Amino acid sequence: SAIAESPVAPAATGAWLDRATEAARRTGNPFALGNVVGVRGRVASRAGRLAEAERWFVEARSHLRAIGDRGFERVVWSELAHVLRRDGRLDEAEAEYRQTIRSWLQSGNHGAVANQLECFAFLEVARGQSARAARLLGAAEALRETAEAPMTDFERDEYDAAVRRLRAELDEGTLAYAWADGRAMTAEAAVAFALSP
Repeated sequence: SAIAESPVAPAATGAWLDRATEAARRTGNPFALGNVVGVRGRVASRAGRLAEAERWFVEARSHLRAIGDRGFERVVWSELAHVLRRDGRLDEAEAEYRQTIRSWLQSGNHGAVANQLECFAFLEVARGQSARAARLLGAAEALRETAEAPMTDFERDEYDAAVRRLRAELDEGTLAYAWADGRAMTAEAAVAFALSP
């Protein structure tokens, strides 16, 4: 993931990743393969190459699942869901998030649960369910605070755009009420709400 966030020129990063992938394939080590192709997926995703990112994340998940690495599998699985959502494939993304959010909750990683709640909120914003989205974002905000898990800059951009849209679509009182209602939820209650019809 450090590679994905580095300011190195894309051509240099691409060449390095090609060499790393080739080396990992030569070893046949599924952890090494899962790791490097997961990084490739993240690089492609951040560059907006969503079809390429999807292929890398699917491959990474397969390698990691084969060796039972649930922790890193959750990461690439969530990244795959983000790619589907950003590609406008909302129902497919939701189907993945419904599984990943349960897995993150079970792992006890509340920062990741908060991110997943935000992603459910983004789905609701796209579907015009503004009050529901506001509840989810309120719950996510409270969870991030207690988990001391701030957003990355990449996450912040999409979040800010969603909040701007909610402010445009909901009156101030409705937004504040829904947000406060979300903030009052436990992690378990917030996940149950996200998964409810």
